Amino acid sequence: MARNSQVRFCCLSGLAGSLLFLAGDMTWYGSFSSAAAFHSFQVMAQRSDAMLVAGGAVGPIAALFSACGMAVFYFALQPASQKLARAAAILLAAMILIGGAYHALFAVFGFAQKIGDASLRHLLITQVALLRDTVGYAMYATGVSGIALVYWLALSRKTHFPRWLLLFTPILSQAGWVFDSWFRRIPAPFGAIITGGWINGTFVLFFALATAAFWRFGCPPATMELPAEHTARAV
Repeated sequence: MARNSQVRFCCLSGLAGSLLFLAGDMTWYGSFSSAAAFHSFQVMAQRSDAMLVAGGAVGPIAALFSACGMAVFYFALQPASQKLARAAAILLAAMILIGGAYHALFAVFGFAQKIGDASLRHLLITQVALLRDTVGYAMYATGVSGIALVYWLALSRKTHFPRWLLLFTPILSQAGWVFDSWFRRIPAPFGAIITGGWINGTFVLFFALATAAFWRFGCPPATMELPAEHTARAV
């Protein structure tokens, strides 16, 4: 497979995985309420068991597509350092694979929220949250390490990675808490959608922009063909 085709495959694979993750989010708690009125667990409690299972089961599948998408960092961070570019891609792929398990765990919150006994419900949610946070530590560690390598290579070395794209890297999803107070002001019908889909929405945005930026990756620039009389050799 030609280098350009490989990069296109990575971008489209990452975009597909991100859209699947986002679809899982919306299956659980997609609604048209304002952000202030949005409470994810309460919305999930109103979903059927089948919808909760579907939203969680999509996580590992989406993670496989997104992990393939992370290989775009290996290609785009050339020729700075092949080893470091590979390390960044592997770390980010590991982040998203762990993220597949992290995503699937959220389905349990929906099941727990349906329990009638308040004390039992609280206990189960606390236990699942502990497991979620433990998985999350590994996800954040690999993600921050990978993104730090991306920024360092892209800003300090010669690479194919456009620096403007650094503003849209998935690190935005890990800094979403910074915008929490602003999110809470978004009215219906988009408040709940943006608040609930922010994390995976940033991945969709990144891979959409990366697809546009790298679509012709490695293609030689177009050249103007000269008339025959200018190219013919003198006899």
